[in-house]
Amino acid sequence: MARVNFIEGESMIETPENKQTQLSKRKYIIGLVAIYATAYSQYLLPNLHLIFGLLFVYGIPIVIISIYWGRHILRRSANRMYAAIEYGFASYGGFTALGYLITIFIIILLIIFDPSALNLLNNPNPVLNTTPENAWVMVWVSFLVVGPAEEFIFRGFLYGGLLNIFDNRHWLSLAFLTSVLFASTHLYYVIEYGIASVIIFTQLITFGMAMAVSYYLSKGNLLIPAFIHGLFDATGFLTTAVSVELGATLRYQLFFISLAILGAVLIHRFWNRRSSAEILE
Repeated sequence: MARVNFIEGESMIETPENKQTQLSKRKYIIGLVAIYATAYSQYLLPNLHLIFGLLFVYGIPIVIISIYWGRHILRRSANRMYAAIEYGFASYGGFTALGYLITIFIIILLIIFDPSALNLLNNPNPVLNTTPENAWVMVWVSFLVVGPAEEFIFRGFLYGGLLNIFDNRHWLSLAFLTSVLFASTHLYYVIEYGIASVIIFTQLITFGMAMAVSYYLSKGNLLIPAFIHGLFDATGFLTTAVSVELGATLRYQLFFISLAILGAVLIHRFWNRRSSAEILE
């Protein structure tokens, strides 16, 4: 019997002819171990050269994932580009706003129970603590390497793999789970900021949620999440390469543009539903 999935009023009928290749749990666990083994081993090898570090942290998982499931990820990576742009930026705007609200609540709690913890946020960002020359290099690395690699690993395999294993059920719960897993690879924030790192992890989780929702609603598009991810990271490095003001301004512009796209998408859907209701009447 065919199974029908309904997403935003659309249907995707799965039959034996078009059903996606099943990913085994064993292969998924091997990929998961590779991701975390390389992510955490960088703390044991802190002085790796940039190129060797990138090849080690991203290269090994990507090779293993590509062998097991890379063709499936890449085959869908350019799906529904127009919808992916809408969903990608709209999700980023909505979840970033949610992240800001949660952050305000966390700050209030810290002010009440442990105000000294906020002083930890004055510590230098371990990722951005570099020279302007290296920061410029990382601006391009963000677009060309970090964004595509992390989206391939975390959304394409980590999230997409679970969707495949669970047959596209529980997609929102799995998005949250994999967003927490994505955030947990950034252990250096705990080392640097202690209890205050919960603020950073809130932003990482909501960012991961935005990219996962975009991936799901666009049926596997990775190009737009990779671009947004690269752009987000690049604005951070611009704070070191040029100035804090420029980096912050560009990131806020990305946020407000994404909010505007979210508003336009919601208004469009509201009017479509209203028009459909009027036709039915």
